[in-house]
Amino acid sequence: MSGFNRSSWRILAVLACVVSVAAPAAAADKLKLVTNWGKGVYSVAKTLQWAQQFSASDAAKAAGIEVVHAGGPEVTPAREQLTAVRNGVFDMMFGAAGYYVGAVPEAFVFYGTDISPMAARANGGTALLNRIWEKKANTHVLGWVAAGVGYHVWLKDEPKLKADGTLDLGGRKIRSSPLYRPWLDAMGATQVMVPAPDIYSALERGVVDGAAWPGLGITDLGFQKFVRYRVDPPVWQFDNLLLVNLGKWGKLTAAQQNALRQSVIAFEKEAHAYYARLAREEKAKTDKGGLKSYMLSDAAAKLHVARAQDIQWAQIRKKAPENYEALREKFPPSK
Repeated sequence: MSGFNRSSWRILAVLACVVSVAAPAAAADKLKLVTNWGKGVYSVAKTLQWAQQFSASDAAKAAGIEVVHAGGPEVTPAREQLTAVRNGVFDMMFGAAGYYVGAVPEAFVFYGTDISPMAARANGGTALLNRIWEKKANTHVLGWVAAGVGYHVWLKDEPKLKADGTLDLGGRKIRSSPLYRPWLDAMGATQVMVPAPDIYSALERGVVDGAAWPGLGITDLGFQKFVRYRVDPPVWQFDNLLLVNLGKWGKLTAAQQNALRQSVIAFEKEAHAYYARLAREEKAKTDKGGLKSYMLSDAAAKLHVARAQDIQWAQIRKKAPENYEALREKFPPSK
């Protein structure tokens, strides 16, 4: 060291600066996101917008993290995606909790309450969901990012009512899926299992007299052309979650975890307002086109909603009794 003079130290300092400038920045940790549906679906498009905005944010850049879309059902069928994320094939998933009630029957909870994602996060409900999903699905619940929009029965002909004023679907052939089966059974419907893309042709050909479907996507599928009545009020609500593989989540730095968490908390609120607005716009379109709301009486409406929710709570009591009371406290049924 004694052979170094002041000039030598200056040269070394300059070289160190050059090396520092020339060295590439550390690559961001990329989280591969798979989605239940294709990027053309409104909910996926909204979530991918969030992913892009998050990845471009100062917080994400500082933490060295970004979210990239790995694909939808074209890369892995929707109902197999939770298994793929659990096994680390993908890092993240956006999709319907109800698709995976076989693995996590507590997912029925989203159909048994009308509280918002923001309320669930504030009262500890989201933390409870996270503990359940971590244990049963090896995934961390980032957030409940699509909610608030309810489900209806859509009919070609005027609804019939039972003596108590609730809906009577006896003798009606109704498009269904596994989610709707016990609910439609309780109303006496003859159920026809029809994939969403085929609802239009099923109504057109008279295969069904109506459909169970939420308050969004009607005009996308085009089946408002064949139905004349929407039974109100709606029941249940959307159940879409953002999940992260638990092992991957544990490997993220505290800064990366916090950047994701804070972004999703903001996204929950933004998305809730967004879907509510979309549903209002959809209703305005269908009403303008001549589709009528068939509103049940006040007493019948309460029964209609309560029975639909009770069916889902019965599923939780039967299939996940250990979490029934805790979920009931955090996600109370409608009053």
